[in-house]
Amino acid sequence: MDFFLGLVAGAALGVGLTLGAARVRGWLGYSEAGRLKAENRELKRRLAEKDRHVGRMLTETERLAEKLGQGKNSPETEEVR
Repeated sequence: MDFFLGLVAGAALGVGLTLGAARVRGWLGYSEAGRLKAENRELKRRLAEKDRHVGRMLTETERLAEKLGQGKNSPETEEVR
């Protein structure tokens, strides 16, 4: 019986200390390394987003250049000149 009471009390104390440590850590904020890691992750995400945007713009530019190139080589434009 004493063993089980000690086990339950120890488990409750362990859970309480863990939750208390988490709250204290939350109040103090993240460490410098944690902040830098989060900032680095955000910058990588933004860079990937910009790369996708640039890729879409290059694709659109190539498509428009092909369309304009085809328009200059058509017979109608030869007669107008």
